[in-house]
Amino acid sequence: MCLWDRVKATMSHRTPMVLVVAEEELTRERYRSALESSQHDVVATGVLDEVLATAKQASVAAVAGPVENWSQRRLLRTLTERAPGCALVSLGREQPPAGPHDAHLEAPVAPHDFRATVTHLATRAAYFEQLDAFVAAARRTAGTDPGRLRQLRDETRRLQGSFDPTDFEAAFRLFDAV
Repeated sequence: MCLWDRVKATMSHRTPMVLVVAEEELTRERYRSALESSQHDVVATGVLDEVLATAKQASVAAVAGPVENWSQRRLLRTLTERAPGCALVSLGREQPPAGPHDAHLEAPVAPHDFRATVTHLATRAAYFEQLDAFVAAARRTAGTDPGRLRQLRDETRRLQGSFDPTDFEAAFRLFDAV
């Protein structure tokens, strides 16, 4: 069995979680319902403590404005610090807020645009998870055997052939956070 097969066999194949953050219930429901037919677990909340706790398990957090007494900018900055593996979508402003986010969608946000953005970011999160598992497995099994190192190099090149170039910058941002 090749290293990549072992990586895939040991990885958790969890359904990506999407966190929808909005103070207004109608806004939360609109974004949650846009993801209803998707293959994501969706958690929608307007409670700050729930937002901060849930973001650590989420693949994507979509933030639509302030929550409680926290501005959207402060939420995005805090989520970046506390949940570095969670991709962030800023929703609803005409001008994207300065600061960290992976995507910005201006209001009114079309449901298909929201779904496409979330799906792309959730796929990217799964990709990062696979890449992390591959690197960890390679470190465990590399040793000093030149044949084994050559095999790992070949498998890495095959994996790199499937990389989505648009996600390289995000991958390096994630590695820098670690």
